[in-house]
Amino acid sequence: MKTNPLLVVNPEVVEELERYLNDAINSLPYPVNERIEDFMFRSKGKMLRPILVVMTASILAGDDKNCMDTAYRSACATELLHNMTLLHDDLIDGAPKRRGQPAYHVRHGMERAVHDGDLLHAHALTLVKDYPSLNLIIQVSELVGIGNAYELEDRLDNIFDFTLDRVIEIMKLKTAVVFAGCVELGCIAAKRHDDVWSDKLKEAIINAGVAFQIQDDLLDIVGDPEVFGKEHSWDIQESKRNLFLYFALKKKGHAEELKRIYSIPVGKKTKKDVEYVHSVFNEVVNDVIKIREEHLQKALTALEELEQSAPDEKARQLYEFLRELTIFLCRREK
Repeated sequence: MKTNPLLVVNPEVVEELERYLNDAINSLPYPVNERIEDFMFRSKGKMLRPILVVMTASILAGDDKNCMDTAYRSACATELLHNMTLLHDDLIDGAPKRRGQPAYHVRHGMERAVHDGDLLHAHALTLVKDYPSLNLIIQVSELVGIGNAYELEDRLDNIFDFTLDRVIEIMKLKTAVVFAGCVELGCIAAKRHDDVWSDKLKEAIINAGVAFQIQDDLLDIVGDPEVFGKEHSWDIQESKRNLFLYFALKKKGHAEELKRIYSIPVGKKTKKDVEYVHSVFNEVVNDVIKIREEHLQKALTALEELEQSAPDEKARQLYEFLRELTIFLCRREK
């Protein structure tokens, strides 16, 4: 497997990002700050979103302190908002684990999970209240909220006649627009928005984000749960409307049983129910992979074209980094 491009990120950049994050978390009132710090750092994720912001800015702006301060603050706001959505999503879904550890609401109770998530949301925006990144962060936050609303309403209303376009649109809103927003935030921080950011780059990152989310769904079904860090097949338990369910509902002889199982409340499906769905989903893995590859190839083609027509060497390096990162993330095992 190719080396994770994130591993070659300048360690000084990562250290500075973590310092900004620690400062942001510590400025929350006690004891919320300790709970949030524990949640974010006890079993730290890839921090992909904030690193996308600071790497984009670093590649384009180098050591410009003002540019990088904007980038770090934007990255912190992005990471706090992302963790807020994880905290609330786990609560809504009744998920028992996050990154292999007990979920926030399991450790601290539902009341604190709601309260701390709300406070984290508001606090994140204060980090960039005087910065040019605020408007974009607000716009992206709204789109993520819309995506979450679509997904939740479809589940609560037991919608089964959803389209392929609906599944892709939710992935774009919940995941892909955030990745695109992170790259755009980096361009804004580096003051290179006008000549580096473009509709073509946005579309490339959107397609990469969709492929990333499809890979995430694939790992939930066929991945090693010890490596993946999530409870295996939890997407089935929470009745997630994804590509697996879309293709499985079209399999002859399975639709009615799938609808029955997916109408059972989250967390109430039996082991036999989950095993049945899992067996059907294994029959459509290739269909799901095909959609992933379509979006991956669209992203890579656009990034290669951007690389060839880059306005300067720094822009070319950014497009190359994004291309390598896209390949790695969309073929990862965890």
